[in-house]
Amino acid sequence: MTRKSLAAVFALALAAGLVFGSCSKRTAAGPVDLSGLSLDQLIAEAKKEGHIESVGMPDDWADWGSSWKALSDKYGLTHFDTDMSSAEEIQIFKAEADSPTKDIGDVGHAYGKVAIDEDVVQGYKPSTWNTIPDWAKDPDARWILSYTGTMAWAINTNLTGGRIPRTWKELKEGNYKVSVGNVVGGASSQAMVIGAALAYGGGLDNVRPGIEFFKDLARAGRITGAYAGEALARGEIEISANYYDYSCLGWKESINARNTDVKIEVVIPQDGAITTGYCLIFNKTSPHPHATALAIEYLLSDEGQIDRARGFARPIRDVTLPSDVQARLLPSDQYRNAVAINDPDVLARACSEVGKLWEEEVIPLIR
Repeated sequence: MTRKSLAAVFALALAAGLVFGSCSKRTAAGPVDLSGLSLDQLIAEAKKEGHIESVGMPDDWADWGSSWKALSDKYGLTHFDTDMSSAEEIQIFKAEADSPTKDIGDVGHAYGKVAIDEDVVQGYKPSTWNTIPDWAKDPDARWILSYTGTMAWAINTNLTGGRIPRTWKELKEGNYKVSVGNVVGGASSQAMVIGAALAYGGGLDNVRPGIEFFKDLARAGRITGAYAGEALARGEIEISANYYDYSCLGWKESINARNTDVKIEVVIPQDGAITTGYCLIFNKTSPHPHATALAIEYLLSDEGQIDRARGFARPIRDVTLPSDVQARLLPSDQYRNAVAINDPDVLARACSEVGKLWEEEVIPLIR
């Protein structure tokens, strides 16, 4: 399974009192003080722990796989990830507070504040702290954006007869089957609805037009919750509308590596797309706190940031990308109308409203 597709499984497991991942755990004792450690000391302690457990950071999302491999090669850390949505990541940190197994997560920008409000995170300032924009980090380092993405569509042109919609209006008029993912608790799916709202006169302060757009698609039987990457490859959906540019480009590369006959085009909708980020969150009761802090050091280093770009995401830090990595990204003119969101509080309110309205008004219409 892949990110944003585990809501039902997670709910059942949580209800049964089960825990994902390995059996490595410790009795909760609160955050470990990491502030006085040198990098050499941090590395030594991380090697003793030898392991790190992440949530929502699978190998194929923004090329996390390269980073986990680097941490293994450099420091001998083993790794396990359980893929889940932003809301689920925070929920499992909270549910496991007395017997934790998870160390680090990657949540949508809007969910950084939620993690703080739920009191499930601790702060750690990496050595690159001063090079991270102020808007992209909590002052106490309880969340830190490590990359950004822009909402995009992955289009299987084999199924669309070669047609490539570039606006929400064209998407609606084309009668395409659309993948939407977990809108109730998934940050990227919520950003999708905000993008549709922008196209029809709404925005962060008025998500209603986006909800109405998808209600119309639901009534027409054009919504699917199928995981987009696999469904695109199998020819089950024409368009994935609920992921960022880096995921769509990653699918295109992966699908074409297996089957060059499948034609995938990636576009940024020109009348409604937002650019936002995902932030690292450090579990307050992490069972491997030194390994987690070391991972944060690496992920926000130049090398770790280049890993994100290699996975088609935009690094949060101003790093020089190798020419072959730069060439993998979409042309800059595709982003000319995208709206950058730098206020997590405003985004959090909008996402919360989207999730609520989707559950109340759109889900009952999906067939």
